[in-house]
Amino acid sequence: MLRGRALRITAIPVTAVTLFGACYRYVPPPNGEISLGSSYRGYLTPEGSGQVARLMGEGVLRFDGRVVSIVDTAYLVAMGATVKHSDPRPLIWTGEHLWVPKAAVNRFELRELDRPRTVRAALIYAGSIALLGAAWFRIRGGASGNCCIEPPPPP
Repeated sequence: MLRGRALRITAIPVTAVTLFGACYRYVPPPNGEISLGSSYRGYLTPEGSGQVARLMGEGVLRFDGRVVSIVDTAYLVAMGATVKHSDPRPLIWTGEHLWVPKAAVNRFELRELDRPRTVRAALIYAGSIALLGAAWFRIRGGASGNCCIEPPPPP
């Protein structure tokens, strides 16, 4: 049975992942307006990909990031990732701020929490942990630690 330190070592990560792990989805922004501070996925036009090539690299299809500022001609984006046409794996950025011309972006999608998927994932994860704990408890012989074997009498 888990007690003391073993319980803390097990329970803290399980609780953290269950509570803070989340699933997200990308949806069109409400009213088509981009709001400051929100996270977006931006799809570049073919010409736009060429415009930002010296900043993001050649052949970038889309970028993920948080919109920090908007001016008449560009968006200031704290970059999170880029994806190229030739490689579907995202290239992770660490929040570098880049000016992306408005004409370079075909469309934006807003990143939002997908509550049903998050709840489902958390329940499946918590249920799996509970089943593993129950199996471990059963294998270890219950609370006493010795299911059926009596210790020999002292001499």
